Amino acid sequence: MKFEVKDAPVRVTERRLTERVRNQWMRLAGDRLPSLREVEALNFGPDRDYCFAVDMRLSDILPYFIFMGEELARYSSLYPMGDARREKTLLDTAMVKMDEATLSRAPVEFSEIKRLDDGRRVAFRSILLPLSENGTDVSHIFGAARGKGV
Repeated sequence: MKFEVKDAPVRVTERRLTERVRNQWMRLAGDRLPSLREVEALNFGPDRDYCFAVDMRLSDILPYFIFMGEELARYSSLYPMGDARREKTLLDTAMVKMDEATLSRAPVEFSEIKRLDDGRRVAFRSILLPLSENGTDVSHIFGAARGKGV
């Protein structure tokens, strides 16, 4: 008896939030920068709670957030400019690479172990994805960020 092996679709579930979000952006982008509207239409499922969007045209010293997922909003602390605690917030850590994503017009991933103000150590990972409303200039950054205690 002969058995025939048929090609079966392989379903791979990526463990990392940043990879799942990046993969969806890449499928959408192809050889161009997608728009915010196109990214908003994607189904990120529970990952959306860890996503954010920044309008680069309205950002100056501080990022101008136009969307922040529920989990990020819950764990984001806001401190005044110049306050040393500001450097330690996870979302501000992600934003350090925002200019790099804008200038390179490419995804930028970032990971680091941070010591938070309360002494906890957190392994932190983020991805920043450039978007364009006119197909040329980066107008927004869409990103995802998550941390876990170490």
